[in-house]
Amino acid sequence: MHDSLICPITFDLFRDPVVAEDGHTYEREAIISWIRKHGTSPLTREPLTIEALRPNRTLKKLVDEFEIASRSRNFQFKLGVDVKTKSHRALFQTFGKTIYEAEWIKDNDRRPRIVLLKIDGARA
Repeated sequence: MHDSLICPITFDLFRDPVVAEDGHTYEREAIISWIRKHGTSPLTREPLTIEALRPNRTLKKLVDEFEIASRSRNFQFKLGVDVKTKSHRALFQTFGKTIYEAEWIKDNDRRPRIVLLKIDGARA
């Protein structure tokens, strides 16, 4: 996923992107909350006002198109054939679950970044 589709405050895909006076785009609810607390840009520290926020319709359209394209792709793979773990060291582990960073065995720029989730006691 391209970083320009991600809010710099929430680190989530934009739902309601707005442009602030600093020229950066933020998720509406996140930047309103930030401005109420700090009164400045989280990126540049310039003064910001809620009244000056403007919808970023172009970015909203790009996010919508990205989501449609993502849903229309059906990524299926087999462990050891299409994907492998990058390391035997887990990214995260909790009781009964382990997450590993993975990579595609066959290079293909159109495939997404992936992680593998191992659930103890589960069989596919």
